[in-house]
Amino acid sequence: MIMPAPQHQPNEHRPSTSPALSSEYMATWLESARDWDPETAPSWLDQLRSDGIQVPSPETVLAGDLPDVLGVLIKALSERHVYLCHTNHLDDAALYAYLVNTALAVTALPRQPTAYEVIDLCPLYGKGIDTMLACHASDSLRASLQALGVDVPPRRALIANRDQWLPRPEGINIPL
Repeated sequence: MIMPAPQHQPNEHRPSTSPALSSEYMATWLESARDWDPETAPSWLDQLRSDGIQVPSPETVLAGDLPDVLGVLIKALSERHVYLCHTNHLDDAALYAYLVNTALAVTALPRQPTAYEVIDLCPLYGKGIDTMLACHASDSLRASLQALGVDVPPRRALIANRDQWLPRPEGINIPL
């Protein structure tokens, strides 16, 4: 199941806690953040393309090219401090289509220099709960919830095995 709205979760490390940031860098960010306007701000997809990243529409990507095209996109996102989690219930085509058509179509918000974002393909609300319980929850968690009378959907096999190699920010634990 693919969620209809992207789940960009900003995670900010306050700039004052990072001695590596220069005043000049912070001033540049503050100026761009002050000038940000949601009416004219680019989407993530627009930003990637303006940076020279080729992001073809899902319909035009050949099946044999899809792993490489998806890999380029995932790498480009991680270089911009955007990380994915809970993707193993989707095949490459479904993940790529969701990223291009939904998650990256939203306006890119300004972020503090040390912040990162997570696109969780299985958020813990709405229909994401059933996907999480069916695909990503441990057997012990499923059993514990069932013992408490919670309706747990049948186990669904994972389609992919990519979460373990997805890029992660150094020193930060993002769930697989």
